[in-house]
Amino acid sequence: MGKSSTPPPDYAPLAEASAEATRIMTGLGRDQLDFAKEQYARSAPIMESIASQQITAQREQMDQARDYYDYQKDTFRPLEQGLVADAQKFNTDAYREQLASQAAADAGLAFGRTQAMNRRAMGAMGVNPNSGRFAGIQNASNLSLAANRANAMSNTRMQADQMGYARKLDAVGLGRGLGGLSAAAYGGATGAGSAAGQSAQSAGQNYMGNMAIGSGTIGSGQNMGIQGLSTVLNNQTQTYINTNDSALGDLGAVMGGAASMYTAFGSDRRIKENIEEVGVDQRTSLTLYEFNYIGDEHKRYRGVMADEVEMLYPDAVVDTDEGYKAVLYEQLGIKFEEVSNGS
Repeated sequence: MGKSSTPPPDYAPLAEASAEATRIMTGLGRDQLDFAKEQYARSAPIMESIASQQITAQREQMDQARDYYDYQKDTFRPLEQGLVADAQKFNTDAYREQLASQAAADAGLAFGRTQAMNRRAMGAMGVNPNSGRFAGIQNASNLSLAANRANAMSNTRMQADQMGYARKLDAVGLGRGLGGLSAAAYGGATGAGSAAGQSAQSAGQNYMGNMAIGSGTIGSGQNMGIQGLSTVLNNQTQTYINTNDSALGDLGAVMGGAASMYTAFGSDRRIKENIEEVGVDQRTSLTLYEFNYIGDEHKRYRGVMADEVEMLYPDAVVDTDEGYKAVLYEQLGIKFEEVSNGS
């Protein structure tokens, strides 16, 4: 029946744990995706409303910016142009001569008025207008009063010009600020437009980010499952190889004379490869094959297949402790032999 062996390790719990990890992570990932959809459904209308308000603010600021610009252009730009023209006019010889002529005219007019007033005053006091005393007093008084009145009139005109010039400067300065306000309003409109674009996109961006998180969680779960199952597969493969190596060792003992050791492993199709049909045993009508055992491609043997023997001669087939089929060759009268050694 073959030698006893240690039962193969049970990797089912590890495989189940890997599968469970996959289920958990997949469920978590789907929950994250569902939450992302729910969050998007709630936030999208809100962000659209915010974006709409920002667009409205942008339009209002654009209108305000245009109003500032038009007001500055239509009202204050002519003042600036007039101020420049006045400044250019002040700095000319012709204007200085005009001011001097005005001063002289003012002085003459003042002198004539003062002289007439003095005559009337002296006449009222009984002073002879033709006397030398009257003439001297009148001349001195007339000159002083005329000079004073001329200076006062000239100064008043100059003060009026300066006051007008200063007020023009004030007005121009006020208009100068409108340019900055217009630019600031245009800047605010641009910022509102950019903010509206960002608000409109934020809901979708958040949704895509959450989808990436959910997908990553699902992927992590799948990778955990794959890694766990890969570990199971690698361990099972190694156990299978070790078992076959043990079977080949038993085969060596068979070739040395212990036939029962060989028959425990040597006839199961599952531990053979490169199987070729080479003939038929005339006495039993069983097909003969040449093959090598998995893991030992350097040695080839001739024999039968346990599954075919079991169909015709079931008493010549036994099950080993390892779960393979074994053939009792001596009952069949067939010789199991090595046909080549490539080592």
